[in-house]
Amino acid sequence: MAKSYFTHLPEDGWKRTTPLTFMPEYDDSTTTYDLIVAVRHTNSYRFRNLVLAIDVIGNDTISVRHDLDLKLADEYGNWSGGGFGSLYQLRTVVARDISPADARSVVVWQAMDGIDTLRGLEDLGIIVAPK
Repeated sequence: MAKSYFTHLPEDGWKRTTPLTFMPEYDDSTTTYDLIVAVRHTNSYRFRNLVLAIDVIGNDTISVRHDLDLKLADEYGNWSGGGFGSLYQLRTVVARDISPADARSVVVWQAMDGIDTLRGLEDLGIIVAPK
């Protein structure tokens, strides 16, 4: 069964220098998993995309760094993903077939060019789903 881990972001914004760290738990160390990133945002988010740097850490060393550019809206301002009211959620697979030993922790940084504090995001999380 997939497990979700979410962090609520501060109302005054997510600072570029403040990473989010997730410590996923796995039911079976012999199974591989997909790593999914999910973001929840409101209508007040003022950009079409969200750029993230995601470090997947195994045994205290970075196994892989993923640079992710999530397209949250099209060129007309229509939000992607699902939601209701003013809250939207978008999920995307970051890595497939990772072993628990290679992903003991996941560190996510906001990497928007020239933006020190990013506002309009509600939650950010990871989901680990067994294959």
